[in-house]
Amino acid sequence: MDKYTMIRKLEGHHHDVVACDFSPDGALLATASYDTRVYIWDPHNGDILMEFGHLFPPPTPIFAGGANDRWVRSVSFSHDGLHIASLADDKMVRFWRIDEDYPVQVAPLSNGLCCAFSTDGSVLAAGTQDGSVYFWASPRQVPSLQHLCRMSIRRVMSTQEVEDLPVPSKVLEFLSYRF
Repeated sequence: MDKYTMIRKLEGHHHDVVACDFSPDGALLATASYDTRVYIWDPHNGDILMEFGHLFPPPTPIFAGGANDRWVRSVSFSHDGLHIASLADDKMVRFWRIDEDYPVQVAPLSNGLCCAFSTDGSVLAAGTQDGSVYFWASPRQVPSLQHLCRMSIRRVMSTQEVEDLPVPSKVLEFLSYRF
């Protein structure tokens, strides 16, 4: 470990964090936890930008920290950086947009363990406890100019570097992930 150095610890979940995935530009991190939640983080400063709950209303920390039958097992970012998928013990796979706090689609899936998008984002694969892999076709969308600009600049600059740019505040808002 002479070249790897821990730079940050993100805290916020109330139970085990069991999966995480960076957005394609590295500007966001999705984490899945047994506390029934998926968080979208800014890994550069530790801010939680979005919370996707798998129970409504969201559970109290005491319930979230226990056996709640809604453990989120897996999370995956699509290649477009706008969508994620999550699997939970409630026998559902959920498809989310990172700028909306509700799933855009839900599909049944029993005993899901892991999920991953194909490199082009056209397919989500999900593995289950019975040794099967299920596939879903993903809708193709043209990303907004704002999202394309964010992804381009965030591939080479951290949150702090973007915030320090000598540009008008409206341009900074345009380039920032704030929901």
